[in-house]
Amino acid sequence: MNTYLIVSETIYKTKEILKELTKDIANIITFNMQENSINEILEEASYFSMFNDKKCIIVKNAKIFSSEKSNKEDLEKLEKYLDNENKNTILIFIYNGKCDSKRKVYNKIKSAGNLYIVNNMTRTDIKNELLKYVNSKKYKIDDKSLWYIINNTLGNYDISINELDKIMMYYSKPSQINYNDVINLTSKLIIDNNFKLIDSIISKDLENSIYLLEDLKILKIEPSIIISLLYREFKLMLSIIIYKELKYSKEDILKNLKLAEWQYNKVYDNLNKYNKKEIKNEIIKLSNIDYQYKSGLLNRDIVLIKFIVELCI
Repeated sequence: MNTYLIVSETIYKTKEILKELTKDIANIITFNMQENSINEILEEASYFSMFNDKKCIIVKNAKIFSSEKSNKEDLEKLEKYLDNENKNTILIFIYNGKCDSKRKVYNKIKSAGNLYIVNNMTRTDIKNELLKYVNSKKYKIDDKSLWYIINNTLGNYDISINELDKIMMYYSKPSQINYNDVINLTSKLIIDNNFKLIDSIISKDLENSIYLLEDLKILKIEPSIIISLLYREFKLMLSIIIYKELKYSKEDILKNLKLAEWQYNKVYDNLNKYNKKEIKNEIIKLSNIDYQYKSGLLNRDIVLIKFIVELCI
């Protein structure tokens, strides 16, 4: 079988697999199922070159494999193509999300040994992969430096690799990577932007919220991280309201909630934009969104957009 499926949330690992599958092919065509129909893809895949040249078709965002309700006709067309493939075409589908393992096309590809699944890596897995990457470039790095990079990039493997590339470029030739250089060279943009986004959303600044969300989307920050931070912020707001109603002093609130004074002041300022009922509603919404997202019921591309628009307008 010449049809493959790569299921991965890691860009770097996906590129590694693609490099191996396409190493002997010069003619590579890319489609995107958010823009192109299965008809366009299969028409190109079925086309025979006059000179029998090999070609590779890469299909991004292959939602046809998702657990969402897909067009039955599209699935049947793909199944029909798999029964009579073009031997000169390598067809590679890429999907970032949870696949429906009950689909016939999924199992057909799996049975042929053409299914590549890159499982979510733990931070320890990421650390081991980063160490191998550094060693492959003939550099040396200590565990303390690796953990700093991983924590500063929120456990995002692709961004960690980018940070390592930047650090190695600074040294220009293989050598021992110094921890202080790692601190100075590693970007703190991700963490900063996370909190800027939360502040914008809580402040109901729609334009800035969407702008910052797009930045974090490019960096592949998991929506669950933003949902968790928003939940924490609204929960703090509700806690302060309840403590105030019970006549607790500011000092007692700081002590009980383990907040610095600047954190208390920031949360307290945000209370001007909400009443108690609104805050409770947002907490319930975020809990439901978190459950639906982790259950695969919500698309990662719209999970936060919908919440932000409804909150800010």
